[in-house]
Amino acid sequence: MEAERFAKMVLENADFNYGIFPPPTKAQEGLTVLIKHFLGDDWHTVNPVSQEQVNTEAIYEILRKYPFPQETLWQQFWRNITTLWQAVKEVL
Repeated sequence: MEAERFAKMVLENADFNYGIFPPPTKAQEGLTVLIKHFLGDDWHTVNPVSQEQVNTEAIYEILRKYPFPQETLWQQFWRNITTLWQAVKEVL
């Protein structure tokens, strides 16, 4: 989901005018948006568990698929150089 679409959805569903501040989002609704965004609309569990346990499964899947926080280009560069250097040292 695009950020603008999410903002529009939240504003349309708001029951109060919060002025310049964003309306609140319930935790489960927010997590559902993130699950759909990161895991896809078709992600689901077949386990007969509670919603909280489904949340745990979804969080695990998101972290498994996206294990690293967003890196800057500089951080990516140094990580790649370090990995390359370690590979070279193993060969030598």
